[in-house]
Amino acid sequence: MESRTTNGKCNARLMRWLVFLSRLVVGGTFVFSGFVKAIDPYGTAYKFEDYFAAFHLEFLSSFTTLFAVALAVVEFLLGVHLLFGSYRKSTPRLVFLFLCVMTPLMLYLAIANPISDCGCFGDAVHLSNWATFFKNVVLLGLTVFLLYTSKRLRGLYNKEVQWLTGLYSLVFVLFFCYIGINYQPYLDFRPYKIGVNIPEALTSGEPQREFVFIYEKDGKQQEFTLDNLPPEEEGWSFVDRYEKETEAPQTQAPAIDEFTIYRGAVDVTDEIINDESYCILLLSPDLSKADDSEVDRINELYDYCVEWGYKFVCVTSSSPREAEVWLENTGAEYPLCFMDKTTIRTIARGNPCVLLLKGGTILRKTAPSQLPDETQLTRPLDQLDYGRPELYRPQRRIGFIFVAYLFPMLVLLLTEKMVAMIIGRIKLWRLNRIRRRRAERDALAAVGESGGDDASQDPESTGEAGDSRPEEAQPGAALEPEPEAPEPPADDRAESQEKPEEREIIK
Repeated sequence: MESRTTNGKCNARLMRWLVFLSRLVVGGTFVFSGFVKAIDPYGTAYKFEDYFAAFHLEFLSSFTTLFAVALAVVEFLLGVHLLFGSYRKSTPRLVFLFLCVMTPLMLYLAIANPISDCGCFGDAVHLSNWATFFKNVVLLGLTVFLLYTSKRLRGLYNKEVQWLTGLYSLVFVLFFCYIGINYQPYLDFRPYKIGVNIPEALTSGEPQREFVFIYEKDGKQQEFTLDNLPPEEEGWSFVDRYEKETEAPQTQAPAIDEFTIYRGAVDVTDEIINDESYCILLLSPDLSKADDSEVDRINELYDYCVEWGYKFVCVTSSSPREAEVWLENTGAEYPLCFMDKTTIRTIARGNPCVLLLKGGTILRKTAPSQLPDETQLTRPLDQLDYGRPELYRPQRRIGFIFVAYLFPMLVLLLTEKMVAMIIGRIKLWRLNRIRRRRAERDALAAVGESGGDDASQDPESTGEAGDSRPEEAQPGAALEPEPEAPEPPADDRAESQEKPEEREIIK
């Protein structure tokens, strides 16, 4: 008996650990996937455009941003509820339904391969379609396990406050979606980060080559590099040489595959990225869909660059005709250059976006609404706040993200009983208020019904008495108050209050 009890406890403990680990893996994956999508909604929207083009659903392209935000919110909320154990029955079911849709879709993408990268983790982690499919299969198996063990899911928060965790998570993820849409992603996982020197990043990924020299001495051959060639006085004789690739040096700047700017058919990349002075690039992947609400700020910035001798170029992937239409509609006079559409979207989000360079180093990525106005452009760029490099510290930003989310969750966890009591009292107050209002309505309805019944039974009120109805019964007179009876004299009141025995004695 004792051995069976011990085995039962061990099995129960093992099951709890399996449930906890499954919840941690599935919930953590959903939270991470949803949050990286929320940070960069434009990146997810671009991926939706690729999907719609592959499935010939181009008519849905105008809703890509909405779909991107919705997908980020759904994944993040499902992951949070699964991690916290909230709504232990409905959450695993919703996760199961979500994976039942995505897993067959990923199988088709892995077989047909219309898109090489599914984009499930944004630009933070790149997975192949087959890797994403097997990941979904593992998550689906763990979710099925959680469905059968949902009773063992212990919620971190009481049921009365679980909706508060969902509400704060919704506000939290929508806040970063707003930043990513109207400004730039709060965390940048792309190679064109602020502070990256483009010329160095272009060459950092290329392998280095060096010559290897073969010398012979006493019938033995040995290889040497250019730095340690053997002296001929020692008997070494040159035999041959060949070129060998070496590993690229590790640098903090990520390698950039493609960054080529054309002015017509002329490559002007070196002219732009090797300019030691300031250079401003107006980036637009599609001028026909670009936002023209801030064209005045852009034109003022161009006039400022002409006045102070800075280079200002509009870089787009639109056709020359679309570029001419943009210039005519906006009254712009800046020169136009052309670049690959994917490269422009990778450099900066938004349409358009302003990129500030100096010596090929990215100093700022700015939405047009953040550009300085004409009153601020009165000095050289190195004396303006806009000309100073923007500080991008990913470690601090990641720390802020964790603190901004976990601190309110911890406060709620420590005070959940008090919060639950306050919520319960608010619900009770609202319930009592609803009951009082309902009782008042019922009472008024009852009074109205009783008044109607009395009126139907009174012949005078219904008008059956004809001409014998007194004038006081007319509708106008019924509203006048009846005169009160005159108060009896004091003697009469005193007499009326005498007892019967006293009246007998008086008689």
